[in-house]
Amino acid sequence: MKTRLSLIFAFLLLTGSVSAQDNKASALLTAAIYEEEVTGNLDKAVELYLDIIKKYPDNRPIAAKTLYHLGLVNEKMGKQKASEYFTRLVNTYPDQTEMVTLAKTKLASLGIIPAARSSEIAMRQIWVAGKNLPICISPDGRYVVFGVYDSGNLWLRDLQSGEQRQITRDGSRAEGTIASTFAAISQDGKWIAYNWWNKGYEELRLSKLDGSSMRILHNGQDGRTMYVMPTAWMPDGLKILTISFKNLVYRPHIISLQDGSVRDIRQPDPGSVIWGYPSPDGRYIAYNLNEDIFVYDTATEQDSVLVKNPAADGMVGWTPYGTGIIFVSIRSGSRDLYLLLIEKGRPRGEPQLLQRDLGDPMYLYVTRDGRLFKIERKGSYDSYILSVDEQTGKLTGTPSLVDPNYPGANFPAWSPDGKLLYYSLNKGPVGNQSHVLVIRSEETGQTREITPKPKLPFWYTPILSPDGRRFAVTGADGNGNYGVFAIDSESGEVSQLAMNPVDKNPVDPSPNWSPDGKAIFFMVRAPEKTDEFIIRRKDLTTGEEQDIHRGIYYREMKISPDGTRFVYFLKDKPTKSYALGIMDSKSGKELELWRVPEADYPGGISGPTWTPDGKHVLVVAGSFTQGTDLWRFPATGGPGEKIYMTPEAIWGFVMHPTGKRMVFTQSLINFELWVMENYLPK
Repeated sequence: MKTRLSLIFAFLLLTGSVSAQDNKASALLTAAIYEEEVTGNLDKAVELYLDIIKKYPDNRPIAAKTLYHLGLVNEKMGKQKASEYFTRLVNTYPDQTEMVTLAKTKLASLGIIPAARSSEIAMRQIWVAGKNLPICISPDGRYVVFGVYDSGNLWLRDLQSGEQRQITRDGSRAEGTIASTFAAISQDGKWIAYNWWNKGYEELRLSKLDGSSMRILHNGQDGRTMYVMPTAWMPDGLKILTISFKNLVYRPHIISLQDGSVRDIRQPDPGSVIWGYPSPDGRYIAYNLNEDIFVYDTATEQDSVLVKNPAADGMVGWTPYGTGIIFVSIRSGSRDLYLLLIEKGRPRGEPQLLQRDLGDPMYLYVTRDGRLFKIERKGSYDSYILSVDEQTGKLTGTPSLVDPNYPGANFPAWSPDGKLLYYSLNKGPVGNQSHVLVIRSEETGQTREITPKPKLPFWYTPILSPDGRRFAVTGADGNGNYGVFAIDSESGEVSQLAMNPVDKNPVDPSPNWSPDGKAIFFMVRAPEKTDEFIIRRKDLTTGEEQDIHRGIYYREMKISPDGTRFVYFLKDKPTKSYALGIMDSKSGKELELWRVPEADYPGGISGPTWTPDGKHVLVVAGSFTQGTDLWRFPATGGPGEKIYMTPEAIWGFVMHPTGKRMVFTQSLINFELWVMENYLPK
């Protein structure tokens, strides 16, 4: 007994000249050893040891000793976990050579030979996040920040212990206050900068990792969105790199966290800018501009080219000592990882291929020690067909794919005569995809593809005209013009049908063809009142535009089969509810069909549409935690009923003109986090 006590007191003397934090860890370890060796209370010892590993994993000498004793205690208790703790010590704390030697000796006595640390490139899965979206990795690779799917809050996960703790607590999808997909942890691992949606504005916030000491760096109310990349912190911890976005124009900035001042870098650029990759010494900042890679010298305030290639190149990060950059390029047809050596801010030699097919650079992160983390979305979305029970109006049977030959179909719908089924999808090699339309004959099953010419950078929700000659889509062209475009159903030629000026804070125009195809209806924001919205009718023969209604924002409006009414939904902020309604296009008279509290469906309602006979209205309602419901309401008013329920996220229901079938799109979400090691040349 005296010998045991003497050893413990000797250990206390050896740890007497450390910091207060280390003293706490040492005191806890001493107490745990006392319970193990003196009192023999092994359960209490295990409790204390586990508490030390949880609180002080970065105190490497203490953590290594703790893992060794955890192995000893579990061995005494006859538990198989003993080998796990010895192995964890060997793999996690290889620098603690004395403890590692002892652990290896114990493993050998247990008949276990620890695996040698491999020098081969290794990619391994470290977390299955499910519907929770990993957003950024801490510079040391210890933590991952992720957004929780149902609440919209940010959480922090310890990748070593698996412990999770909350960062933000005011997330509410119903209130419109949720985390965005941009965040960055400081170099010292104590602070986080992140973007936050706050009732229509995207704020840039700063707080400690536990969510305390939060302050708003930019509130977004000047019309600019200012966001951060995962590598946005400068090495000194006193500045962060941000990009502002307004009216389809980007501009890089450096924000001082000491006084809040914002330093503009470069002139505003209509091209795509991804800014935020500082070198380890802070001298250089690498960034993407129009899929090439440049570097900004903070000393000379000059830019120079690092990588310029006809193929798309995307920055990932710097090597640990700043001797090179790591980037993804599709120059060989797939998204491959490359290394380019850098000397004094200039390229040295040609890029070296590191690894094939690594994926989108926006989901790759390099830590200080050179490990590469990868976020993978294993889920998918596709479009399906279901039968409709003619007696009850409910959806029946098992969903079948719209077209197994075209996975990833989106926005499916039928032509007005029901003879054609069409949808859009992304096609081509990853990183160089084209957004195309696919039209399928319901009679023969034959399909044909249409590629918009000239290419539209983005577009969505194609709607075929009554005569079948062209599609109306919402999107923007290469010059940044936003609005409603027509895509010829034969040639793919693109023309603009209606403008929606970006300098007027544009809204979704929700285009609708008139039943005779001679006019198109769309929505714009009133130029003189930002909170007033106009439904316009454009005569496609004369080009004349006529305002037919002014009022509040009718979301996703759809014209009735007879062209006399619009169905829509709105979000009523004062009452915290969603409302589904119908408006008469001539009189402006409105009829509310349904009002539901946001708390019932925090995922909101969407996709209002008509049944082909115009007697009913359909609308989708989502809850995040319980899936999605499809409701049907009489167009004349009255109680509604659920006609379909699913635990997955679904949208875009469209009924066949016969009323016997329904198409829709479904999304399956599953995120995983992987890490790759030993990929950099020695």
